[in-house]
Amino acid sequence: MDRGVLIYLALTAIVAVAFGGSTGLLIAGIHVVGSAAVLVLGRWHPRRGFLGFLRASYGVLICPALYAELATLNRFFTERFFDGLAQEWDAALFAGQPSMYLSEWWPWLPFSEVLHLGYFAYYAVVPAALIGAYVTRGYDALARASFGVAAAFFLCYLIFAVFPVAGPRYEFVRIGGEISEGTLYGLVHSILESGSSKGTAFPSSHIAASLAAVLGAAREDARWFWLLIIPEIALALGTVYGRFHYAIDAVAGLALALAVWALTPAAFRVLGGRQPAAELGYPTQ
Repeated sequence: MDRGVLIYLALTAIVAVAFGGSTGLLIAGIHVVGSAAVLVLGRWHPRRGFLGFLRASYGVLICPALYAELATLNRFFTERFFDGLAQEWDAALFAGQPSMYLSEWWPWLPFSEVLHLGYFAYYAVVPAALIGAYVTRGYDALARASFGVAAAFFLCYLIFAVFPVAGPRYEFVRIGGEISEGTLYGLVHSILESGSSKGTAFPSSHIAASLAAVLGAAREDARWFWLLIIPEIALALGTVYGRFHYAIDAVAGLALALAVWALTPAAFRVLGGRQPAAELGYPTQ
């Protein structure tokens, strides 16, 4: 995890210095301080209790702060948003814009509320998967699952930095009618309006990170897949139905999560340093 965080901080600092002027230098300086903190943290290895949990999963826990800087970081590399291209992909693959017509096809308030609840479940699926891995398989399982989730976040964030897509929430009219009167509809939209970074739609990090969490926990104990896959499906559908993401964003998030699931054991071997060989094979006990 330490090495993965250092790689991400270094790559984004390079983008900031190369394209960001004085603001970029400030962000790069913050990343240098963060990297120094990670190097100090590397000497600290609690494996039990709350501190052990934080040590294994901190790469996921810092992602909200890294997400917050993306609205600035993605303006350094380009002044464009690539929504037109994303819309073209949707039109080619789905014969239109699913983020517009799904809610028009099924404008049923209970259905909308279920999918908005699914979208909101993102805030529960990732913690549930990581806690589940820790409770059922211990510290090493948590470290492996957290690494996969952090990798999914970091890969999405790197794409956001150089290929910003604002998303249908900025490009299309807001859903109206009965759906817009839903409690969960209002809750989700208010959260996004208060804390989202523009230019972070492709791929969907909601889908990529949450599915990486589900698959990572399931790799340790298959029961977590069956417990979490239904809210994960609702989350994926809700991202498009609620006009938060283009359909291609969801497909890309799914593909990225599957790639992370397939490649993280190899990445763990490369970055794992002195990890015991048996642990690098991701055993299921």
